[in-house]
Order: sequence, then C-alpha cells, then structure tokens
Amino acid sequence: MAATALAAAAAALALPGPASAVEPGFAVRITELPATFGAGAESRTLTVVASTDRVRCQKVRWSLVLRVEGSTLDQVEVDRVEESGAFPVRVQSNGDTARITDVNLDPGQLCRGRTVTARYRIAFDDEAGTGRVQFQPQAFDAAGTLLQQSSGQSPVVGQQPAATESPAGEAEPTPTPGETRDSGDASIDGGGEATATPEPAESDDIGAVPASATGDGPSLLGPGLIVGAVLVFLGVALLLRLRMRTRGTPGHGAMPTGFHPGR
Repeated sequence: MAATALAAAAAALALPGPASAVEPGFAVRITELPATFGAGAESRTLTVVASTDRVRCQKVRWSLVLRVEGSTLDQVEVDRVEESGAFPVRVQSNGDTARITDVNLDPGQLCRGRTVTARYRIAFDDEAGTGRVQFQPQAFDAAGTLLQQSSGQSPVVGQQPAATESPAGEAEPTPTPGETRDSGDASIDGGGEATATPEPAESDDIGAVPASATGDGPSLLGPGLIVGAVLVFLGVALLLRLRMRTRGTPGHGAMPTGFHPGR
C-alpha cells in the first residue's frame, strides 16, 4: 500500500500559497465526499473533478490541503490514485494541516467538454480521535497558477476508550450470618456513629432444647441402669429366700413314693 503518512513532510514545493483570486472559466467540484470516516476502518475515497469552458486545452497539477481536528496528521494515511495505480506526491505539513501535491502533471487533458479527475483514498488508524477532517482540493496549471479550488469536510468517529472500573465498582464481600458490615453511613439518627447489632432478648430462647438432650449436661441413664440392676438382684435373692423357708416349714412332709393296697 503506497500510503503517505502526513506527519513525514517532504521538501517544500515550488507552488504559491492559497491565492486570493482564481482564473475565470475554470471550476473544481468535489463529486465524492465520504459521509464519515471511522478510526481503524477501511479507506474511503475522495473524488475531485476540474472542468473549463476555455477553448485551449492545458495540463493540470492537483494539490490537496487537508486539516484535521481531534486527530494528528500521523494518524492519517492518504493514497493519491489514478487508473494505473498509485500516483507520486509530495507532502508539506504544519501543525494540523498538510498539503499533498502531485509530483507530476495529471495524465488527463483539461479542455472544453473534457474533465480531469483526482482521487484520494483516505484512512484513519485505530488511535484516531473523534473530530473532523477538512479538504481543500486545488487545481494548478503547469506554471503553478491556481485555476480553481473547492472545499468540504467530513466527521471522524474515533474509537471509544476502554471502560475503567472505579473503586466503587468493586464487589463487596458478603457478610456472614451474625456479622455486622459498616456501610460507611452506619446511622442516620446516631450522628454518624455506627450502631451495634442488638443482642437477642431472653424471649428468643423460648423453645430451646435442654442442655441434657444436646449432650452438653450430665446424663442420668448410667446411674438409672445401675439402680435397676441392684433392685432386680435384690428381688431375685428375696424370692429364693422365701422359697427356702417354705420348704423347711413343719407339717409339710414328703409325698409317699409308693402305693399300698388295703388289707
């Protein structure tokens, strides 16, 4: 791509500055002007046409004055193109303004009923800012006399800056149950002093599980089992003793072991 970086100015041209008057019988019109330019977008084409009502034909040298607002010249690339391809140019720059002038005369011939056309492909790089670009195409004859000029402008849409996170946008930690978080304006009625979280009232403990059921207090199961075992043992011993006494009571003999028929 034979692009011309406008910040790199070439040697001064042997052309006069903007003239206060132009030659009669010539006209310069911008026939193709981009509605807008986008930073980082593809190049757009600016087309300029010169015409005359003079009988005598002559050659034309094109010069384009370009001025940027919101961007810098090193963020602009310009191609001067013809049907055969890129056309060599020279560049002069001063601040936010550049002049791009053909090194050679235009290949066409400017005559009555015949026009001469200049085309420029213009692009802005990714870092270009939002603003506008102004164009002033000029047609000179071979001797450097300004024949006619025109003007136009287009807006430039720059890339939007990346969104930056502010400290206020940082996620706040989620408080755990029972934890009090200071919001920075802890109290409206307390003169700016943070108010402590109130302790639960005694009525909040109604229906609480007894300590003995949760395993936190002493258990009565062990002593109860021991006492029960002792009582059972004593009961069995008492029953055995009563049975022994019953067997040893007089009048209660042993049952006969045989049968004796009557005589």
